[in-house]
Amino acid sequence: MRPWTRKATIRVRRRPSNDIRIRVLKRVGGGLLALLILVQLFYPGDRMPLFARVDGVDVSGWSKAEAAKRLDELAAKQAIAITLTSSDQKTASARPADIGLKVSNAKRLDDAGYPWYLRILPSSLLWFGMLQAEQPATYSINKDESASYLKTVVGDDCVIPAVDATIRMDGLYLKPVPSKAGGTCEQQDALKTLTAVRPVLNKPATVRIPVTPVAPIIGDDEAKRLADKLNKAADGGVRLDVAGKQQTVTQKDVLSWLTFKAAEDKLTFEVDPAKAGAYLAKNVTPAVAKPAGVTKVSTLDFTETSRADGVTGQTLAVPQTLANVTSVLNGDKKTATAVVAPVAPKVEYTRSYTKSSTGIAAQIRFYDEDNAGVFGVSFMEIGGQGMSARHNGDRQFVTASTYKLFVAFSTLKRVDAGQMKWDDGNISSGRDLAKCFDDMIVKSDNACAEALIKKIGAKDLNADIKSLGLGSTAFRSDNNVTTANDLANYLTQLEKGTMPLKPESRSRLLDAMKRNVYRQGVPAGASGQTADKVGFLWGLLHDAAIVYSPKGTYVLAVMTDGSSWGAIADLTRKIEALR
Repeated sequence: MRPWTRKATIRVRRRPSNDIRIRVLKRVGGGLLALLILVQLFYPGDRMPLFARVDGVDVSGWSKAEAAKRLDELAAKQAIAITLTSSDQKTASARPADIGLKVSNAKRLDDAGYPWYLRILPSSLLWFGMLQAEQPATYSINKDESASYLKTVVGDDCVIPAVDATIRMDGLYLKPVPSKAGGTCEQQDALKTLTAVRPVLNKPATVRIPVTPVAPIIGDDEAKRLADKLNKAADGGVRLDVAGKQQTVTQKDVLSWLTFKAAEDKLTFEVDPAKAGAYLAKNVTPAVAKPAGVTKVSTLDFTETSRADGVTGQTLAVPQTLANVTSVLNGDKKTATAVVAPVAPKVEYTRSYTKSSTGIAAQIRFYDEDNAGVFGVSFMEIGGQGMSARHNGDRQFVTASTYKLFVAFSTLKRVDAGQMKWDDGNISSGRDLAKCFDDMIVKSDNACAEALIKKIGAKDLNADIKSLGLGSTAFRSDNNVTTANDLANYLTQLEKGTMPLKPESRSRLLDAMKRNVYRQGVPAGASGQTADKVGFLWGLLHDAAIVYSPKGTYVLAVMTDGSSWGAIADLTRKIEALR
């Protein structure tokens, strides 16, 4: 009998059949395609397709607004080359805005849609952006701005000047600089060409202006001929005879001194003194220079009383010396000679002046000669010895604020006649006539003076000035003018009481002048109380004064251009010393 045994059962798992795998793949693939189509259907309409490029710029997935803004920014910076068709030479480079051109990309991007019939086409989102046809940008042109820009390139007459060949230094030698052709064009044709340009970002933008070529006067051959000639003449340097001793100016030095210019149809050269100056001052002038002496002259008033002549010196005559260098470079000489020129001795004056009208006149004239600026001076004693002196007394100067003396007279004249009253209100900034008059003289207030000129009128002011016999003084539309003589005449009449004013009006003006706040001129140099009126404008400094000196009252009018208050005070002291 066999023992009981259990049979073992082995189960073998079978692989899915190919049909099952295919069904699974179809379901997965179908799901993915359905998902992709769903994504495509809901892809935002305001965004550029994936992998889209516009004029070479990657705008994949950008919003259309941002893409348009970016493209507009790039277009605004794009350089447009302006060239001439005669030579293809670049004449200028412009931005679109320079020529009145505006480039807009908004419409072309709006038109770059993702149509519905492609959205249902599986995978179109992945390739439509790469295949989409680009639409052109929108261009608008302002022809007035284009015409204005064109004038900056070709001028009003549409002429592009040719550039002559020239020469420049290159190391040790001179080297020709090539010429450039110019041309003429028709303005309308050029404008038509300029306004027709339509730049695209990924392409060079060029405007070719049609021109009739104009050849330069100095061609390349002419420049090369002269450069070769000068290089040969300067080879090894230029010998220079300096006071019997030989110097050699190196080739590099002598050629660096040259400048070039066109003369008719030839290129010429010159030795520039400014370029040669440093070399000559260091190496040549010290070898020939001899110091001049001093001539000492003594004068009394206008008369020379003695003279001791100093020796004549010498220095390098630069123009003549460089002319000799030029002769060597032209091949006319083998050696240049340093030429000397005489130097006159310095003149020192010892001046003396008599206490007289002549002495004071001499003092004023020589003070003008020895100091900066131009002086017009008129001096007259009202008390004392009755001396007087003038220098440039009839020379007209712009009045600066001394004109306020004439405004003051016209104002006082009308107060005396009852046409104006001191309590007349609101002459300027709420000030009445009395306050304005005082400020005009004491503080040289401009607003009050201008208000009174307007009130009186320039025509009547000039008539009043003429009535005083002041023939060189006038209120004009450009600048008011007067002279030192007229100011002195005015002050003399005022002080003597011959001016047609009531005593109280005369006193009011003199009192204000004595309180004038600007005291750096005549008052600073005078020995007594001073009633004056100053004027200062641009480089002009004037002072018209009555001085109550212990030696007698005098009038002094000093008008200057380019001087100083200190000089006016100093001259006053020197005049007083001769009284």
